[in-house]
Amino acid sequence: MGTVMREKSFSQLFLGLNAALASAFVIYLFLSRQRQPAVETTTFPAPMTNKALSPILAAVAKSNAFKTNSLTAALTNASVATPAETNSVSNAIPPKPVFVQRQFNWQSVEADEYRTYLDSLRAVGCPEDKVRMIALADINELFDKKRVKDAVAHDIQWWRGEPELTIATSLQEKGRQLEDERRALIGRLLGQEVAEAQRSEAMLWNAVQLTGPVLGALPIPKHNEVQEICARSMERQQAAFWARANEGQPLNQVEMAKLREQTRSDLRKVLNDDGMEEFLLRYSHNANRLRQELRGMNPTPEEFRKIFRSVDTLEHQLQLAFGGPEALSETQRERYERQRDAAIKAAIPADRYQAYLFTKDPLYRQAQTMAQQYSAPADAIPAIYQLAKANEGRRQKIMRDTALTPQQKAEAINALNLEQQGAVQKIVSEMKQPNR
Repeated sequence: MGTVMREKSFSQLFLGLNAALASAFVIYLFLSRQRQPAVETTTFPAPMTNKALSPILAAVAKSNAFKTNSLTAALTNASVATPAETNSVSNAIPPKPVFVQRQFNWQSVEADEYRTYLDSLRAVGCPEDKVRMIALADINELFDKKRVKDAVAHDIQWWRGEPELTIATSLQEKGRQLEDERRALIGRLLGQEVAEAQRSEAMLWNAVQLTGPVLGALPIPKHNEVQEICARSMERQQAAFWARANEGQPLNQVEMAKLREQTRSDLRKVLNDDGMEEFLLRYSHNANRLRQELRGMNPTPEEFRKIFRSVDTLEHQLQLAFGGPEALSETQRERYERQRDAAIKAAIPADRYQAYLFTKDPLYRQAQTMAQQYSAPADAIPAIYQLAKANEGRRQKIMRDTALTPQQKAEAINALNLEQQGAVQKIVSEMKQPNR
């Protein structure tokens, strides 16, 4: 009986403990539900596709170098900040890059979007000095292209004898305009402080108007070197001239040839073969003499180039040794002339060589001189030459006429000269008519 009572008491105690544990668990669940934060629905943006990521990945992949023309990025709708605003530390909202499939380089540097492109570079973490480097490289490349275009467009007609005096002034003015435009663009994109720091010391078309496809495309440092070489060359020649003039002596032609050789030697250190030839064709002593010699022949650019190539070395060596053909003996001069003529004959077609031979006739040279005196075009020289030949025959006939006294011969020659002068003026006038 006692045993039964004890078992019943244990059963009741066990049931009471289970009920207490159940109550505690219910209370725990209730309290836990009261502390649970409310769950809110959230709409996440769609994941970026490979196509959308590609501009950013391209920018990141090349961000270490930040080389010009390599980053395919630009802002489309972001606000445009001035360089001063961009560089200052303020509470302004920084630009937000929006990448698009657009390549920016020197060709687009003058577009309004280019400044936005620079802001986009800053927004992705490009250092300011790298941004400045990229912008200056693009700006300088743009104006290098403009300079080459102007140098080619204003190239002199180096194969013709007529001078072009307006080229020098117009090119120097164009050089100043280009530099002003360059600094203005730097100021607009990077600020006036950077523009002043980047003021160029380029001597564009200063001592010599370096034009043509090779000389016009010289980088600014080489352009300046050539200008300095030419300036020193002119100073040396002027000093030599005044030194001889103050002594009452004529120029020493060998000395002058050696000065020209020094200039050539200096230029060879800066210019390649193409640049050297382009310079000599336009500005050398021998090219200038050849232009005058071939003025009546009216050569094409290629003909002049071929003739110059065939005789320049020969003439330059002669000048260094003797000063010129006039210093040679008669035998030496004849041998030199034959060698020179043979070189020219081998350089141009036979019919053009015959036209060249006309330039060696003293009467033809007289016709050239008369054409120059009347500022006649080169096309007038053949007509003046034929007139000079006809009048020379008449002049010889007058001089051989034994029936005439010396005074009568002089009067007849004078009348013939006046007649020839009037005929030359008529030829020149007809040649200059605009509708001819």
